Amino acid sequence: MPPVPKEIVVFDKPPQASKETFDLSGPLVSTKESEQLAMTLFSQDLQCLMHVGNSSEGATAKYDKSVTTGFAFTTGQSVSIESSVEVNMVFSKASVTTSLTLTFSEQWSKSTTETYSVEVEPGNEAYLYQGYVRARILKHNEKDDSYGWVGGPGMLYTPAYVVTDQPLS
Repeated sequence: MPPVPKEIVVFDKPPQASKETFDLSGPLVSTKESEQLAMTLFSQDLQCLMHVGNSSEGATAKYDKSVTTGFAFTTGQSVSIESSVEVNMVFSKASVTTSLTLTFSEQWSKSTTETYSVEVEPGNEAYLYQGYVRARILKHNEKDDSYGWVGGPGMLYTPAYVVTDQPLS
C-alpha cells in the first residue's frame, strides 16, 4: 500500500528551529543515522517573470519564456523526499489571489523547465507572475534532541502562474 500523504504547513514568515516547526514540515531522507531532516516552507509570494507591452496597432505580440519549477538550493544542498507530502498554498498580491495544491515526491527534488507563452493584443500589456515559496532544511539531532537549520534558504518554484494587465505591487 502506498504511503498516505502528509500535509505540511507553509509558514507566513521564517519560523524558529524547533520541534513544532519540524513536526509541521515535510520529511526528507537523511544519510546520517542519528539525525532526521525535514523541509520547512515559508513566505509564499508571486514573482514577475515577464512584462510584454504591445504598442503596435495591428499586430499581436507573443513572448516565450522558459520557467523552472522545483527546488533551488545553494550549491551542495539537495532534497530527497522521504514520502509523499501534500502542500496547500495561497498566493496573494495586490488584488490577485491564486491557490495551489501540490503533492511532492522524489521528482520534485530536481528542477524542471517548461516554456510558457504570453500573447498580447495591440495596444495592451501583460505581466506573467509565478508563485514561489522559500524553503529551508531543518535537522533534528537525535543524540542531544536539538533542532537547527542546514545551510541557507532555497526556493520552491511552483507551477502557479498568473497573467495580469497591470503590475502587482
